[in-house]
Amino acid sequence: MIGLGAILTASAVALFVVAVRPADLVSRRLELVAPARPAPSRWRGVPQAQLRDAGLAIDPDRFLVVKIAMALTAVVASIATTLLVPVGPAVVALAGYAGFIAPSIVVDGRASRRRAAAEKQTTVLVERLEALVVAGRPPESALASLIRRATGSGLLDRTLRRTEGAYALGAPLFRTLAANAREDGLATCAALADDLERARDLGAGSIGVLRERRATLRAAERARSLEAAAQVEGKLMLILVLCYLPALVLLVVIPLFLGLLEGLLG
Repeated sequence: MIGLGAILTASAVALFVVAVRPADLVSRRLELVAPARPAPSRWRGVPQAQLRDAGLAIDPDRFLVVKIAMALTAVVASIATTLLVPVGPAVVALAGYAGFIAPSIVVDGRASRRRAAAEKQTTVLVERLEALVVAGRPPESALASLIRRATGSGLLDRTLRRTEGAYALGAPLFRTLAANAREDGLATCAALADDLERARDLGAGSIGVLRERRATLRAAERARSLEAAAQVEGKLMLILVLCYLPALVLLVVIPLFLGLLEGLLG
């Protein structure tokens, strides 16, 4: 059993090192010249977009290696517990499965939080853009000045930096922002860029589009705030119950039960 644990530990460490080891300079240059096409596989792991949204600079294959390493680590830890507490093979298998899916759960949660933060910062971007357009700036010029500023969201900042680089090379601003935002999963930012592009093609005023989008985002933010406020009462009640229930049981219920039991026995 100790030998098996040592083998699994060494395998987990080796797989983790292989996963996090950066590619050498020659491989990176060859990848730029002729990108390798991944072989078709039936295995569907965490997609590259999900890893990118989570802020991880790693490809799905290496992330799969990390998951296998985590599964082996969990198996080794569960086997090590057999020295103290006797556990069956089902517990070892369950620990390996938990170690395998835990990285995916962490990545999904991190990506969701980063997308939610980007959506909130998009509301601020719309507010600033609407203020500049009302002040007399052309929509494209106003947006070009705003994409150079940090928004506080890493995901949205990355989308804006990519758009700024493409715009500096002559790409259309609104269309490029819509494509980059849609690729990064920012639906609100993509819809804003599509509306501005459509308004410019139709020769309509952008102020009405921005005001309508701002009103929609404010209504959505107000609905989220009301929903969060409605959950506060239940959470506070749960906290009060968890804080006061043990004291109530120790100071009231148990003495009362002991008194009743003593009266029945006496």
